[in-house]
Amino acid sequence: MTERWSGDGTYYLPARQVEPYRLWFEFLKQAHRDPDIQVDYEHYAEWGDFSSQVFGQWWSGSTWRQLFAVDAGVRVIDTAELGGNDAGAIIVRLPLNKDPSETLKDVAELLSQHNASVKLGEVAQGKFALSAGYEKAFLKYLPKVRVMLRCYTYWLDLGELDGNGRVNQTAAAFYKWAKSRDQAILSKGYKYNRPDIPFAVGQFAQAVLDGETPDENDRRAFMRYLQKARNLARNAAGGVFPGKY
Repeated sequence: MTERWSGDGTYYLPARQVEPYRLWFEFLKQAHRDPDIQVDYEHYAEWGDFSSQVFGQWWSGSTWRQLFAVDAGVRVIDTAELGGNDAGAIIVRLPLNKDPSETLKDVAELLSQHNASVKLGEVAQGKFALSAGYEKAFLKYLPKVRVMLRCYTYWLDLGELDGNGRVNQTAAAFYKWAKSRDQAILSKGYKYNRPDIPFAVGQFAQAVLDGETPDENDRRAFMRYLQKARNLARNAAGGVFPGKY
């Protein structure tokens, strides 16, 4: 796998990767489809018409810089920018008539004095920031969150069904998609992440597809994924992501 893209050298993403922000966007889109969830559209005014766009189209251009990124570029400051220091940077004067190695030592000491840090929990955040503590748990379980998102999407697609029928067909749809994609990745040698199929979810879906009565523990495990997905959607709708789910 290639190194995760985290910025363009001047602007960088606090999470050091795109995926958490993609998931925020996708859960918000699904919340927009869910009749039981009210989206705070005023809060998301700067996101534009997110509901009708695919992520790549929406993310490209200046969107990611304006909404999520932090300015971390090293450059010469124009006099028009001299409005004082901000919370995420300091303005310094570097002498050109001094040994560069000595200047670099001075800069390193200055950064240390101002508590410069690369720890995810301590870095500055963009205009739209992931909720506090996201780096401690959420980033570690992104494959499971992708499972939640896809299951939730299928569940919304199957809105004409009720109760257990809807739940059963949601699990079956996810499982068939995951197995098909996994096979395509393996057979064609694609350098993509293979889809995660949690054991209990796979067992539940396989029983449904085989026309058997699913194990109740497997059903409950699948329902937890679905419930967490709806919690994430509600959080996103209210302007918080991931939040508690």
